[in-house]
Amino acid sequence: MEYLFEVTGAEKHGFFTADFKEDENGTAYLTEINARMVAFNLSFAKAGANFAEDIIRLVQDDPTFNRSYKMYEFEPGTVFLRDVDAEPILMNEGDIL
Repeated sequence: MEYLFEVTGAEKHGFFTADFKEDENGTAYLTEINARMVAFNLSFAKAGANFAEDIIRLVQDDPTFNRSYKMYEFEPGTVFLRDVDAEPILMNEGDIL
């Protein structure tokens, strides 16, 4: 994203998500960047990071909203499972098998 802002001269703003896929050696590869809210946001909200609510409160200029940078962190081992036609599942990786 830094590169895109640099080459376009655009000011940083908005919301984006990035998807990565790991190979068998643990090397992460960028597969997709979405410059919008995505269906996966329900999974984040279930884990305590409600981006939709954050954006609404920012747009409404809610004086009680903390505008400081937020780093949402999830419990170690948290896994988000999502399918196109099913509700997302939030679980610990130890519970998968």
